[in-house]
Amino acid sequence: MNLTKDASESIVAASDIKHVEAIEVDETEALLEKRLRRKIDLRLIPILIILFTFSLIDRNIIATARVAGMGTDLDLVGNRYSVALLVLFPLYILIEIPTNLILRQISVKGFFFGMVFCWGTVAMCHAFVKTFSQLVAVRVLLGLFEGSFQVSKTIAFLVFTNPNLQPVCIYLVSSWYTRYETQRRLAFWFAMGQLFAAFSGILSYGLSTLDGNAGLEGWRWIYLVPGLITVGLAFPVWFLVCEFPEKAKWLKPDELARLRRLLAEDRAEILEEKMTISKAITAFRDWKVWLLASLLFFMTSAAYTMSFFTPTILKSLGYNTAMSQILVTPPYIAACIANIATGFLADRVRMRSPFIIGHGLLTMVGFGLIGWGPNTGAKMTGIYFSIIGSQCAIPSVYTFLANNVVGTTKRQLAVPLQTVWGGIGGIAGSVYFRQQDYPKYRPGLYASFTSLSICLLVTSFLVHYFHKENKKAEEEGKILEGAENFRYTL
Repeated sequence: MNLTKDASESIVAASDIKHVEAIEVDETEALLEKRLRRKIDLRLIPILIILFTFSLIDRNIIATARVAGMGTDLDLVGNRYSVALLVLFPLYILIEIPTNLILRQISVKGFFFGMVFCWGTVAMCHAFVKTFSQLVAVRVLLGLFEGSFQVSKTIAFLVFTNPNLQPVCIYLVSSWYTRYETQRRLAFWFAMGQLFAAFSGILSYGLSTLDGNAGLEGWRWIYLVPGLITVGLAFPVWFLVCEFPEKAKWLKPDELARLRRLLAEDRAEILEEKMTISKAITAFRDWKVWLLASLLFFMTSAAYTMSFFTPTILKSLGYNTAMSQILVTPPYIAACIANIATGFLADRVRMRSPFIIGHGLLTMVGFGLIGWGPNTGAKMTGIYFSIIGSQCAIPSVYTFLANNVVGTTKRQLAVPLQTVWGGIGGIAGSVYFRQQDYPKYRPGLYASFTSLSICLLVTSFLVHYFHKENKKAEEEGKILEGAENFRYTL
């Protein structure tokens, strides 16, 4: 009897030891994973924020340059300003997908080096245009060279059109993190880039005070200095930009193995998965990819409208040129705080659609106050709501697609397709607010309401479909997206 009791106690003790050891292993593994994420964060995110910031400044600074005298000097009457805005986008829309298709086969460092150097040079050249036609030409070149990249490790560059860093940055970030670690990173990257770029209003005011120095008008200095800084950034980029995980020599073998396991467990991710024609066709035939991608059009049309026209709207409220430039910044500070909070909350609750819908509604309320607010205070509130809503919704839209597209090759097509829609949204945002509708811009507001309403309807439909599919997977064992245990993110 005692022997049996002693044996039982020994078994219990051994079981307790194993349980304690299992807990210690789990805690150790969790600590190693946390350190790995922090290491990736510090290597990947800061340089992407810096590059995104100057991409936005070089592209959107035309808004503050316009009110600083460029509109008068270049005779931007009628729809000329809208034309100068939209010429940046068409070529980018045509070539966005081929850029991402070969991105894994080339050097990411070379891609960024060539892109940054060329777009900085062209941005700087804006300072020397003399006519509207020349402005249009350099805007086209800006869109062209912001997408320059190195297709081999030689000094030859092939030029593709890509008027922003978003597709590359989104694809790069989504390749490094699991689904529910992604939005907080994308939100932080996007929000901080937008925040720093928003200070271009204050920067523009400071540079405009150099009017007359070296024989240049103030608005020319607004282009010259940021362009020079961008060119200078190209060289440290070569050493700081991070490659894809399978090419990351700065990760230790055990860290890379751990990352492989985490991605595989999360969404059956294969780092070395190769693009084939059949996989490309399969991706393009997936209607969900098209609907998820199209959501970005509706949100970016609103965001670009505010980026391009906020100084003009502020001037219509009676503010002088200096205040119209300076007051652009505070709404983006508020949007940055809200965006980062949204990213953390969305990852915690593992949902995207409520934030797309909620911020879409906030944007609509903002546009309503801009158009029909009874006084300046109400209209200023509308500017804040519109900027906060549109800026916070965009990372949610990015992540909604990235979370629900399985496989690196499929995402290589889905992400640039999404940013193609974003480029179309840029064209729409360029023409919604026409000069002849100044200062109330009612047709542009109606168009914005329509776009945002469609966005909310499409999002609601996708959520309904994903919920039904998840239910079938739970109750009937249906395998979703060819990946066992995968569930759609709502």
